[in-house]
This record gives sequence, C-alpha cells and structure tokens, in this order.
Amino acid sequence: MNLCDYCGDEIFQHQRVIVYHKDVDVRYVTQQDCIPVDFECVTVTVCGEGDNIKYLKKGSLLPEGFQRVSVSVRDWDVNYAWKQDLRPKGFEQVSVYSRNGAIKYARKGDIPPTGFYHVSVYAKNEEIKYEREGRHIPVGYEEVAVYVKTEDILYTRQGETVPTGSEHADVYVKDKDITQVKCLQVKEAFHTECLEKHIPRRDEAVRKFLKNVSPKCNVLSTGLHVKYLFGVGKEKQDKPRKKKEKRDCKAAELLRKVSALRNSNSGYILVHFVGLAPGDSFTGAFDEFADPKLHDLIQDGKQFCDVYRKETLKSHCACKDFGDFLVLYVGAASTVTTSRFNTKTTFDDCIIDIPAATLKTFVRERKAFKETFHTIPGVTHADDLLNVRENRSLQLKSNFEQKEGDQALAEYIIKNLKLAEYISAFTKTECGGSYLYGVHEENCFLEGYGYETKVIRIQPVVLRDRTAFKDTLEDNIGNLVLVCDYDGNEVSPDPNIFQVQFIPSTAAKKECDPRVNCESGNHGHGDVDPVVVHVSARPVSGIVFYDKQGPLAYRYDKQFKLITRINIKDWVRALTRRRETPE
Repeated sequence: MNLCDYCGDEIFQHQRVIVYHKDVDVRYVTQQDCIPVDFECVTVTVCGEGDNIKYLKKGSLLPEGFQRVSVSVRDWDVNYAWKQDLRPKGFEQVSVYSRNGAIKYARKGDIPPTGFYHVSVYAKNEEIKYEREGRHIPVGYEEVAVYVKTEDILYTRQGETVPTGSEHADVYVKDKDITQVKCLQVKEAFHTECLEKHIPRRDEAVRKFLKNVSPKCNVLSTGLHVKYLFGVGKEKQDKPRKKKEKRDCKAAELLRKVSALRNSNSGYILVHFVGLAPGDSFTGAFDEFADPKLHDLIQDGKQFCDVYRKETLKSHCACKDFGDFLVLYVGAASTVTTSRFNTKTTFDDCIIDIPAATLKTFVRERKAFKETFHTIPGVTHADDLLNVRENRSLQLKSNFEQKEGDQALAEYIIKNLKLAEYISAFTKTECGGSYLYGVHEENCFLEGYGYETKVIRIQPVVLRDRTAFKDTLEDNIGNLVLVCDYDGNEVSPDPNIFQVQFIPSTAAKKECDPRVNCESGNHGHGDVDPVVVHVSARPVSGIVFYDKQGPLAYRYDKQFKLITRINIKDWVRALTRRRETPE
C-alpha cells in the first residue's frame, strides 16, 4: 500500500508507458534507442491481473479486476511492476562526496564534508561506481540519485531500464553498510492534487503564519486527510486494519515532528486537514487522534496544558482564508523527548512500553547483572509445565497457527508474537526470562464454586527441521535487536543474549510402543516429535532495543530546515543528565 507523504491517503496512480508496435508485435524500447523499422509509437495503458497482461489504447476503460502496472526492460526480459513496488517512504535526497576513495553522504542543504569533493554515482545492474563530478560516465553505466533516511541506506532502481544492462537507480543506506537489492519501479509518493494544490497552499500558509508570529520561530507542517479522523460513509469505509495502518503512519510523522520541536526549544506545527468541508470548524476528532500520543511525549513531568496549545490558523488576522489549518504549539522539553523508545519492560502478566522515567532510572543505576540464562527448574518434559504460571520472567504463547514449514513458523513467532520485544524486556530483569511457544492458558469453570479460572494446556508443535527453525529465529532476532552498554556504545559483535531450546512433549513419549526403539534425533533433519519451543534470555548490563534503529528522538535544524535523528550516545547523555537546581 502506497500512501501519500502529505495527506496520508492511499495513492492509486495511473502508469502510462510508451511501446512500439507493428500489427500484433509489441516491443519495449528505452528513450535513448531508435524506433524499430516499420513500427509506430503509441501511448497505451498497461494493466495486469495475476500473470495476465493487457494493452489498452489511450482513453480505454480498465478491464474489471485489472490494475495498472509499469513496465521496465533489461536485455530481453520484461518486468511488470505493480503499485506496491515502490521506493521506501520517508527518504530524502542526499549528495555524495569522496576523498581518497572514502565516501560520505550529505543531506540536501548540509555543508560538504571538509576535504571531500562532490561525486556522481553510477549503476550497472547491481554494481555501483563513484566518479568525480564532471568526469565521463563509465562505459555501460548510468547516473543514479542518492537518498537517505536517518542512518539507513537502501538501493533501488528508478525509471525504465535499458537493454545494455544499465539501469537508473536511487541509492540508499542501511545500517551504515552499502547493500544492493532488487530492482524496483519508483514513483512519487504524492497525489497529483497534493503536489499541485495542497502543498503550495501549505507553503503559503506557513509564510503568512511566520510573518504573523516571528521569522525566528521553528515552524513545521503536516497534512492529514479528514477521512482518517472523522467517520465516513459505510460504502467508502476502509477495513479497520487498513485504516489503522494509515492513521499510524500519520501519527508517526506527527510524533517525529513534535519530538524535534520539544528537543529544539519549542515551535509550531501547522496541521492541514485535507478534504475538510468549508465552514467546518470541529477539531475534536484531531484531539481524540492526537492527544493521547502527544501526552506520551511529555517525559519531563509537565502538564499537557503547559506543553501544548491549539488554535485555528484563521484566528490570526493575516490567515483568514486558512480555515482548514490548525496551529499546534509545542513547548520545549527539559529533558530529551523520545517518540519511540523501541525497548520494553515487564509486568507479571505482560510486557509494556517502558516509561521515560523508568528507563532513565534504569540507565543511571547501571546494574551489573550476572550473564546467566534463565532456567525453569524441574522442567524436562512438557507435562512439567502444567503447573507453571506467567510472571515477569515467564511468558506463555499458544500454538494456534498452522504454518507451512519451520522457517515460516519462526518468522510468525518473531513478527506476530513479538519475540524480540519479549527478549528486550527480559534482559532488564535480574534473572532474565523464558518465552514458551506451545503452552496455552485455557479458561476453566469450577463446578460448585461458581467462578472461572485458568488451567494450562500443552499445545506442542511438530518441527521437521529444528536446526532450520533455530537458525531462522537466531538470524532474524540478531538482525532486529540492538544491544548497547549504559553509555550508548553498541556492543559489537552482538553478544549471545538468548538461547533456543526444545522441551519434548510428554504426549509424544506416551505414544511410543515400549517394544519399539523410539529414539529420534533431536537436533536436525527428520525431527517429528512434538516439542514446546523454549527461548531463554539472559539479563544484560546495558540496554537491549528490539529495533536496530534504537530510540527515536529528533532535533530540528532551522538553518537547513531538516529534522535529524539524535544519535544514541547523545541521547543517553541527554536522558541521564540531571537538572541543575537553582540555589
């Protein structure tokens, strides 16, 4: 799903491509090539349903069930890219500089790194080259653009490909390592209406507002389509999950900007209600959407009313024509404001997002834990788990999902059952914690007593290849988590903070015929006995984040008009800095 970066609504763009045809013969030719002999150029719409591709003349209606696609060509291979094959959202273009073979990336508006000169970037298939600006393009290569999102880089292609193998590409960064990924078709992440109407109107509103307050103020803006705030007609209503995804996307953008202003001595956000009916002055839907999230960003003990103020933009005399804008004032914070901590702590029955004050105390105390993995005493078979109960160091997960393949099950546990988040929470306890997959707490009514309690039921899982399952868990968690010491230094390579074990099922043991040898391998191919998966985490003298990005906190650079990430070392120092008390 591709969402407009401005209003947050879903983008359904019509892709038109130029093809050359002669009778029923169709050829794809890049812009640099000559038209084939006896072929004519026509503009058509290319659409697809599954593997079925149709070509429609300009103005024709789209067949039922089909969607428009873009077309790219490399050598003799034709690639059809549907609308989900897009450039990742939230990236901004950067410049590339070089010195003695070293490469640095600078965001638009940044001062070039000292001693570095600007270079052009070229791509051929999956190979990247850097050449000093103004030099000749390497043979077979094409110039590419470079984008960056915080500290992450990713490679993706843009535009049509050419038969020689060269492809125009965008360059991205991921975890400071340059990697290359599959060629993807890139499209603008904006509605045409937003580009031509809403964004220019937003820019005009910002200019007039700055004149009305002070040019020195920090002023940011965001667009938000009203259909994700207000109720809509049943015939146009999104499915709840889809609507939540769109709301979450805009909420993350809002919190990033609020964090930046709180960490940059205050400022204003102009909220543009895209699609608001003329004369509608109701803002309660935005309050319901934003206020709980804004309250979570008050991490210095202040009251909501002391941090935020709201007013309509038209209340300013120079902005009478902007009734669809709300002005949100954001006060400065006395400590670093973090939009997402990306780490958890434990209750006795669940894990929760860790409050700022709790995390601050945890880092200041600098506890030195013993690096021993959590154990469950007396458990050798699954039936030994019938008397366990969830607590701050033990969490149970039911085996309700039937997945095709051990690797698919491992990925489900990580993605849907939040294993990395549980590990991050367990590492903050003195003894670590255990995560059991295949144990269910079932409601049970006690006859004669008149109330309902819970009993343990074992739901073991059959793994065909425990080694593949274990490797998938370990590799995925290793790629997800970030382990830092109390000063924000990344522990590299990542320490072994969890172990994957298998508890054999008693049910499988009882089914064995005593006259038959029931022994089977327990650590490789051919494992078919049901087991309970036991992931044991150890305590860590530091902070474990369940996302490689670490904590998300931002600043606003007014000079270059950029929102930048606060690096983790500066974040830790700001988090733990003690306020100076006046004498």
